[in-house]
Amino acid sequence: MLKTISHLCDAQFLLKRLYGPCCIFLFALAAASFARAQDATFQKTDRGIELQIGIRNVELAVATPTAFRLSISYQGKATPSATTFLAPETKNDNTPWQVVQHDGLVGVSSSAGKLLIDSKTGKWTLEDANGGTIIPSSDIGQQVTVKVPILFQGPVAKEDAPASTAVPPANPGAPSTPPPPSSIQVPGLDLPVAWKTGSPIQVYGCGNGTGHLQQTKVDTHLGDGWAILPYYWSPNGYAALAVTANDDSPALWSADADQTGLTWHFPGTKADLYLMPAVNLKTASRAYAQLSGYAPVPPRFTLGYFQSRWGWTDRAYIEDTLKQFRTLHIPVDTFIIDFEWYTPKPDYSVPPEGEPGFNDFGFNPMLFPEPAAQLADYRKQGIHFVGIRKPRIGNSDTLNFLKQKGWMPDLPVGADGGYHKRDANFANADFRSWYAEQSLPLLQTGYISGWWNDEGEESFSNYYHWNQAELEAWAKVQPNQRFWSLNRAFSPGLLRLGAAAWTGDMHAKWDVFARTPTDLLNWSLGGMPYCGCDIGGYKADTTPEMLTRWMEAGVFFPVMRAHSAHKMVPHFPWLFGPDAQAAITKALDLRYRLIPYYYSLAYETHDTGVPMMRPLLMEFPDDPKVANLSDQWMMGSGLMTAPILQEKATSRSVYLPQDRWFPFEGTTAVEGNQTITANANLDETPLYVRAGTILPLGPVIQSTDEIPGGPLDMQIYPGKDATFTFVEDDGATTDYLKGTFRKTVFTWNDTTRELSWTREGNYSGPTVFKEMTISVFDPSGKKQAKASLDEKGSVKIPAN
Repeated sequence: MLKTISHLCDAQFLLKRLYGPCCIFLFALAAASFARAQDATFQKTDRGIELQIGIRNVELAVATPTAFRLSISYQGKATPSATTFLAPETKNDNTPWQVVQHDGLVGVSSSAGKLLIDSKTGKWTLEDANGGTIIPSSDIGQQVTVKVPILFQGPVAKEDAPASTAVPPANPGAPSTPPPPSSIQVPGLDLPVAWKTGSPIQVYGCGNGTGHLQQTKVDTHLGDGWAILPYYWSPNGYAALAVTANDDSPALWSADADQTGLTWHFPGTKADLYLMPAVNLKTASRAYAQLSGYAPVPPRFTLGYFQSRWGWTDRAYIEDTLKQFRTLHIPVDTFIIDFEWYTPKPDYSVPPEGEPGFNDFGFNPMLFPEPAAQLADYRKQGIHFVGIRKPRIGNSDTLNFLKQKGWMPDLPVGADGGYHKRDANFANADFRSWYAEQSLPLLQTGYISGWWNDEGEESFSNYYHWNQAELEAWAKVQPNQRFWSLNRAFSPGLLRLGAAAWTGDMHAKWDVFARTPTDLLNWSLGGMPYCGCDIGGYKADTTPEMLTRWMEAGVFFPVMRAHSAHKMVPHFPWLFGPDAQAAITKALDLRYRLIPYYYSLAYETHDTGVPMMRPLLMEFPDDPKVANLSDQWMMGSGLMTAPILQEKATSRSVYLPQDRWFPFEGTTAVEGNQTITANANLDETPLYVRAGTILPLGPVIQSTDEIPGGPLDMQIYPGKDATFTFVEDDGATTDYLKGTFRKTVFTWNDTTRELSWTREGNYSGPTVFKEMTISVFDPSGKKQAKASLDEKGSVKIPAN
């Protein structure tokens, strides 16, 4: 550099002698430009800037309108790693951005804020759109060794379904946690994230690794009903999603001992940390969905009731069960059938090399001697069929073929007895296409409504690739029908394929039941808006009281599904006595009345990423009393449930946040910011509606095929102005993506006591509501009026 400056000085002297002072000015400009080029510390890329800090290559970039990316590489350029965690459209994002430099920092800026770095020290920071600090100055990290979990741990009895390996609680009622995964140490890198002084390191949305909403550490992995994720939202005002060079070796994080920050641990030589400025959980959900993808609107039947079990014996058993539901007027939409739909015996005892003649892709004639005709008949009676799928192959000839193709991963024979040795490699695109071809004859029966994917925790991304294979077959047979699957765990991004998840093989215990809402809320925040559980418990027999209370809570789960093992009493309501049967039927009637409301919330999730099942913190972000509250929750923004979760309880404490609250279908509002005692007999569950809520309900029906079934019950809970967007479509096809739907925006003016509405969309099929009863729950009594659901209209409902 000194030699260069000397040459410049010599040139200046010669120019002055030859061309005079004017040229000296031009020379000065050129020299300044040259100096800037010599001091440049970064280069501009398509989405941001890249620079070198020590031995690291670093890129700061804009990922979406609401997300930045900090990428670090110790080997090659710091370009973003390919991943299933992100929506494909993020690759073509064209968010406006600019390079910014101030106070010795350089970085990128968008409408969401700024991501900045010191090009000399590597210290980086995240700011909001107003220039406020979200993440204080943080180190750039270093190369270290990090741990990577090893899956498939724990003994399994060969003749039984794999039991949950959850650590039993030390005290009754204490939350259960997943077992710490076995792990190996591999080369990797650390990336520290500093914390605001005085703010405890507690975050949300990491999955169900603890029995709490607030979490302080994440060992990222999947297990039987466990999905522990490389994502969180911080009350400091941002969300983070970590991506490694290999989705199956995900990043994890831990809080620093001195509570000054946390540290992400990335296996490998590359790290991508996506940072989303977000002041609250609702904003974080929107940003997360924009980054990882939006959930499709699910088929409407999936918001009904699923009756599942292991142990359907034959055709007569299925049809007798269906008859009982319809005769007893107990609503149900779907039968989910375990192993027995395709094989006479489970495959846990099949050796690693397989078994001749094992049926992997067919119907078991004991249950389905005429599969196409039977399934068509069940559909006429309002019953959908969903069958279990396993991630492995049992037929020895097929296994030999797959091994010759190189499509089988070389997994060890572990304590599971070897059945996971037969797991297939769904990450292989050729295998996925082969698997899809084998599935076509099943789908060609015309009446398989979805798949139930079990025991697929072979790798962190396995469920994603498995669903890809199923989607490939689905698109060939019924391309205009919505795909749906139920999976035992999930990774970020799985939701965009049309997948739901359930919390694994649960024990029929009160403490397990009591922790379930927390698990589901954590999943809702972590990127799985459609989730449920084994209502009643899978392992061990449940009791009439436990099943009833679990069903009542399940009315307010996104997926309502009861399930039991083959040696247990199936969770058919009529098998648990008349009191339980009556109470469960009442709960299911309410579930079906709520479907118009839930279906509209599903559209909200599809459009915004905000889940339908929400912790109170999402709706009341400034109330410290709800920061870790998870035994009561919101469905949408207006409906709050606080079910009975304890044995022999007929009352419980309920916290009402600041607002006015009506008991469901009650007229006496209660002021919030207080804890009350709610009484609930066996057939009751505490349920409250926020003042200023429009709640669309349908009539009692026996399956979603009967929608509309009568007039819409448009309930108004007064006290504030209100709006609600009520959405209708055919409930089954993907035509809604082409604009075939009907959205009616209802507006309640609390001063004039007028309900008005306008409609957009051209859907006019047989499932639309044509009439409605408007019910206003006034302190002086319920007021009602009737109206036709025309394209637009208004009705005034006087207080007297």
